[in-house]
Amino acid sequence: MARHSFVLPVHDEDTDAGGIVYHTNHLCYAERARSEAMRAIGAPHAELVRNCNLMFVVRRAKLDYLRPARLDESLEVITEPLESHRATAILRQEI
Repeated sequence: MARHSFVLPVHDEDTDAGGIVYHTNHLCYAERARSEAMRAIGAPHAELVRNCNLMFVVRRAKLDYLRPARLDESLEVITEPLESHRATAILRQEI
């Protein structure tokens, strides 16, 4: 898997009353980007499950929040593979 870029807008439903994205939504954005990265290399998750009985699950996530994401911003999620083994992959994602 090569480095992959995924852009998404921040909607009102993603934010609190002040227009700041809820911290947990960053995990949702990362998951969407990971799914799109897999789709881009021809390995959509549903197809892997159906055809190969393979499933990717998140085992660990480490997040550092450097600044808030806000309503109406466009966020870019970069997904980059760091390591790949027989049954595991380590990805770095930056929003």
